[in-house]
Amino acid sequence: MKSRGLRVLLLVVAVAAMAAAGAVVWQLEQRIAAARAGADAFERGARDAVVGLAGWRAAQQAYVAEGQPSQAWMTKATAIGDALGPRLSALRAAATTSEAQGSLESAVEAFTGLLQSDARARDFAKAGQLLSASDVIFMEAAPALDKAVIGVDTARGRESVALAVEIEALRRWELIALGAAAGVVLIALLLLAPLPRAPAAESDAAAAGEEIVIPRGAGLQIPHDLNDGVVSRAAPMGDVAPKIDSPGAAAAPKGPDLDAVADLCSALARVQDTRELPGLLERTAGVLDATGVIIWMPDGPQGTLRPVLAHGYASLALSRMGVIHPASDNATATAYRTRTAVVVPADVLASGAVVAPLMSFEGCSGAMAVELREGVEPTPQVKAVATILAAQMATMFTPASAESQAQPAAVKA
Repeated sequence: MKSRGLRVLLLVVAVAAMAAAGAVVWQLEQRIAAARAGADAFERGARDAVVGLAGWRAAQQAYVAEGQPSQAWMTKATAIGDALGPRLSALRAAATTSEAQGSLESAVEAFTGLLQSDARARDFAKAGQLLSASDVIFMEAAPALDKAVIGVDTARGRESVALAVEIEALRRWELIALGAAAGVVLIALLLLAPLPRAPAAESDAAAAGEEIVIPRGAGLQIPHDLNDGVVSRAAPMGDVAPKIDSPGAAAAPKGPDLDAVADLCSALARVQDTRELPGLLERTAGVLDATGVIIWMPDGPQGTLRPVLAHGYASLALSRMGVIHPASDNATATAYRTRTAVVVPADVLASGAVVAPLMSFEGCSGAMAVELREGVEPTPQVKAVATILAAQMATMFTPASAESQAQPAAVKA
């Protein structure tokens, strides 16, 4: 993904997803802490209630114990009973499950019956009827005490199970929130990560020394219509007719004039002023038998390619060419990206072309696109000469000099 706006949007979405997941986890942890605090308070209340019921049992049995002051134990039992009633009511109100509430209802009913049994046992003990008091304490009050204790213990178990279930559900929601955030972040990373496809294959072909041929339909990004702005056409080199071995033999294709190539290379090596470049570009078109030559250079490292110097095209045609992204699927971008000369075969609707990279000790600084004259094929000899001339030009083309020559060259062409 190359759009800066979309990349920033994906980054914002990923950060927002992580922030939302953090907020959800924090809220769930607060709920878990509150549930555990409530469960601990209920556990303490239930434990105190069971201890109080056990103390009440001991105090009642001391009513009829020989040698024990019954009045003192009655006072202690009264204090315990006064504390047990509100405690059991508070436990019933704090219970979160219907099962625990039902168990505590049973414990409260048993406690109410205990109060009545305790009152009768006290009356018998005060009247000196210890045998009747013992019957009440051990036959009526003891089962009621056991029922109350069982009710409180059952409620404790129900609340413990409910707490475990609630915590498990909250933990599950935490995992869902974290998983969703991780999924969003992963998708954002996959969309932000560069996925090289064609460039890798082209680089492998260039490293293996294979010739890169662009298929028909993927040319130089030059408009071809009646008003394309091509104002000059290179003439064929030389006036000597090709040698014919026999009257029926076909004429062999003629390659570039090596003497003219050598003379042009010498002229390129002697350049002292950038104002000489347009004339040398015109001579390059003549040597290669081309209708037009364009020097493409990037705005910066890995930037879009722009035509900075041209011969054979009017300024209108150059403005219509626009810019070329290095990852585009055309000959100019491929040559610049792979640092290898690229040929475009001629067809019925368009002439052939050769694009050579501008290679120097600093790397690839651009590409020279050569549109051949109609009938001229991009042979290996033409490709080799274009590569030599592009390498010679690369020594004098820098971003600063190219930008200073871009507008004058387009006008002169």
